[in-house]
Amino acid sequence: MKVRGLLGLLSIILVPATIFGAAQKIGVIDVDKVYNEFVDTGLAEQQFTQESEQWEKELNEKEEEIIRLQTEYDNLPPIVSKERRQQKLQEIQQKKEEYNTLANEYRNKAVDRQLELLAPISERIVEVINEVAEEYGLDIVINTMQGEIVLYIKDEDIDITTEVLDRLNAGSGTVPQNPEE
Repeated sequence: MKVRGLLGLLSIILVPATIFGAAQKIGVIDVDKVYNEFVDTGLAEQQFTQESEQWEKELNEKEEEIIRLQTEYDNLPPIVSKERRQQKLQEIQQKKEEYNTLANEYRNKAVDRQLELLAPISERIVEVINEVAEEYGLDIVINTMQGEIVLYIKDEDIDITTEVLDRLNAGSGTVPQNPEE
């Protein structure tokens, strides 16, 4: 009895969905490909890399200073007083804390900067996908990235990836500058 009820419920749900689904015009897009081949994405990534290299350089300098201080401490002669040793250890500990604080600050700054650089790119991609979908009269656009794999496409014209990429790259080349510059 439960099986009949379940089948009845499924037919009530699936039959209208099938009828309405038949009238839908569907397109597909590989958003991963669009994102990776959009010129502005590469420019934003280059800019981020340049900025993060500077942060990494500063962290490396701090780390080298800690290593130098630790080496000095390890090589202190036995005649150095206990107070002087303790002072050196405190100095090393302070430098480590400064390093950790700076590393956390740069991690947070990196996340914020990536969002700042990539948010306009994502918005632009969605905008152009919507424009192309409207022009093609599409009701649904399926993303073939991240596991949504289309196994069969009867009409290759429903893949709008190239059209979206062409439009995006036609007006690209501008990336937000670092506000600190």
